[in-house]
Amino acid sequence: MAELNAELLMSAITQILQNESAPEVQILRNELMRRIVEETEVKPTRIPAPLNITEVGGYYNLISDLQAKSEEMELKKLKMQMSMIASALGLPV
Repeated sequence: MAELNAELLMSAITQILQNESAPEVQILRNELMRRIVEETEVKPTRIPAPLNITEVGGYYNLISDLQAKSEEMELKKLKMQMSMIASALGLPV
């Protein structure tokens, strides 16, 4: 729910900034865009960078060996596997 509210807020702010043509708003928009670019970065991984694709598979298998006791835990395990692979490859999570 909080994510949806944040998305709606960002959408509204974006529309306001795009539709306004006053010089003050254009300066504000440029400053906001600069701050977004400067503050957005790929987070460093917590696991060692894989040396090859076999190591990525090893990380994946390590998580898949965990025993999920419910369907909810199985979904969390799958999400963890995808996050781990993205992190190991240096992609934003």
